[in-house]
Amino acid sequence: MFGAVVICLMAVPVMAKKGAQPQNIDFGSYTCSEFLQEVSTSDAETAGFILMWLDGYLSGVSGDNVLNWKNLDIFTDKFLNYCTAHPKANMLEAAKKVGIAR
Repeated sequence: MFGAVVICLMAVPVMAKKGAQPQNIDFGSYTCSEFLQEVSTSDAETAGFILMWLDGYLSGVSGDNVLNWKNLDIFTDKFLNYCTAHPKANMLEAAKKVGIAR
């Protein structure tokens, strides 16, 4: 289940308006600061899509092929905390740092 933090964690302005045609998103160019600045424009559906995309990205990088809902919630909390503490970090590098077990 996505908690309130998850719902307001992820956002991208080009997807925020209901009914608007989504545009391609280059997550590789987002910093944590840029990403978190857009939080207020997100809805639960958009947040869910982005979290699932990040989970898939991390799965491709790590080779993990299991979708674990509890781990997704834990990742979200860690990602939010890391990005808040490291606003200049690249979003995908931050996701890899907190989302891939070493």
